[in-house]
Amino acid sequence: MPVRFEAPKGKFKNCTLLAGFHGIGETGYIAISYIVNTLKAKRVGFIRTSNSPAFVTTTRNGLLTPFEIYRKGNLVIAKLEFPPHRNEEAEIARTMAAWAIEERFHESLLLGGLDVGFRNGRHESRIVPTRAYVPDPKKLDIPLLEQGLYVYGPLAIMLGEFEVGNFPAVAILPYADSTRSDPRAASIAVRTVARLCKLNISVSDLENYAKVIEADLDQRTKIATKSVQGLYV
Repeated sequence: MPVRFEAPKGKFKNCTLLAGFHGIGETGYIAISYIVNTLKAKRVGFIRTSNSPAFVTTTRNGLLTPFEIYRKGNLVIAKLEFPPHRNEEAEIARTMAAWAIEERFHESLLLGGLDVGFRNGRHESRIVPTRAYVPDPKKLDIPLLEQGLYVYGPLAIMLGEFEVGNFPAVAILPYADSTRSDPRAASIAVRTVARLCKLNISVSDLENYAKVIEADLDQRTKIATKSVQGLYV
C-alpha cells in the first residue's frame, strides 16, 4: 500500500502546513505535539502506510494512531506520534509535500533541530527557505543556514520537493542537544511558529510537557524492543 493522506479533499486552500519529525533533540516532535495540545487542534485526517508502527495508545480525547493530521483555523499540522519505518520515511516526506502542493496550501513551515555543536554566533536558530518563500524580516529575523552545513532526512526531502514545485516553504532549525530531548530548542521553534502564524501560545509549561513526552518515548522504545525480540504480545 502506498503512503496515503486520508483527509477531506479541497479543504486546505491557503492553509499553512506545519510538520516536524523525530530528529535532533526531538525538537520537531516536541514542538508539534505541544502546539497541537495547546491549541486543542482537531484531528481531521490520517496518514496511512504499509509499515505503520504496530502501536496505538489512548489520550483523554480517545485513541491515538501513529500518524495523524490536525487543524486549528488555517493551520494544518502533520503529527507523527512514532518515527516512521526507515523504508517509508522518504516516501512519507515526498507524499506530504505533494499533498500540500496538490491541495493548494499557502505555505509550509518545517520544524527540526540543528546540532548545537555547529552554533556560531548569538542566534538561537537558522532557517532554510525555498526560493519561493520570501521571509518577512519583521517576523522571521533568523539567518540562513551557513554554506557547507546540510539538512538531512525527511525535512531535506520535503524542502527538495517544495523547491522543485516552486512552493513557499521554510525549515526552522533551532540549535539543539543531539544527545537527548531538548525542550529549550522546541520552545524556540514554538515561539517562531507563534510569531509567524499570529498564535497566542505560551511556552512556560513546555519543559514539564517535554519531560512527560521523554518518559513516554522511553517506554515506547522498551516496548518496541521487546516486540522485536518476540517478548511482547
